[in-house]
Amino acid sequence: MIATLEEPPAARQKTTLNLRVATVCGMDPETRAALAKIEDLARAGGRVAVAGVLMPDDGISARLASLGVVEGVSEPDFFRFRHVVLPYTGISPRDRHDWNEAGHPLVDLTSPHFRRAQVALGLLRMEGAQPLVIGRHDDPESRALASVATGTRILEDTTDTARLSFEPAFGAVCQTTLSPRKVAWLVDQLRMRYRDARVTFLNTTAPSMSARELALETLLATGDAAVIVGKPGEASAEALAETAMRKGKPAIITPDAANLDLSALAGARRLVLTAGAFAPDAAVRAVYQTIKGTA
Repeated sequence: MIATLEEPPAARQKTTLNLRVATVCGMDPETRAALAKIEDLARAGGRVAVAGVLMPDDGISARLASLGVVEGVSEPDFFRFRHVVLPYTGISPRDRHDWNEAGHPLVDLTSPHFRRAQVALGLLRMEGAQPLVIGRHDDPESRALASVATGTRILEDTTDTARLSFEPAFGAVCQTTLSPRKVAWLVDQLRMRYRDARVTFLNTTAPSMSARELALETLLATGDAAVIVGKPGEASAEALAETAMRKGKPAIITPDAANLDLSALAGARRLVLTAGAFAPDAAVRAVYQTIKGTA
């Protein structure tokens, strides 16, 4: 989200709390387009299902439910729906193939960044490299990426790197919503540990993730703490929290204004507001207004 929220001069005079909004935060255009597409399908009539969770955000799930969209539907129940939507965070190539062969009415809303990572990992595997995904073991996107090629390993930290068996060549891509700096650090660790191997890394971080991280870093140079709108545990929100910690600044993650708790940031007077990849615009604005109301 390109933030245009500006604090009125009168408000600045009445409060000692300074709140700045990151210039890039929240959903990117591709995410918004996918969400708009499924909302259009729901409004057009006919039952709409998602083969999993469309996006990892409770606010989005609640929005879809209000439109009659059913998430978490498995293949035996596909026939009950007019449209079956593929999750934005991707599915395995085998499932896609099998469902297409079975003639299910699939609507592909997979992230273009995920598809690029899928293709990149497939090419690395074809070159004979041991396929690796730098990501999170419990994240649907990383698991879907790892299903591209048999034997793909997910690297979440240096412990995973240490457990690898030596291979002449490693080929790695990354989950699209990770911190680019953390990804680069793990790639460096992999190369240092296996100096005699050829390590090829294709950076598949979403450009919007890099922009979110840079915008947050810029404001934290003069800010005291960060408030991140997003689902706790979701990869991009956690990546932004890691960015704040790397700068030595505390951060909290809140899914919405109703759950906002600033007690952990007591004493911070210069707050930076940002948002993860799937935070709805309405949630970001509501958190902004709530913080301003407590000043």
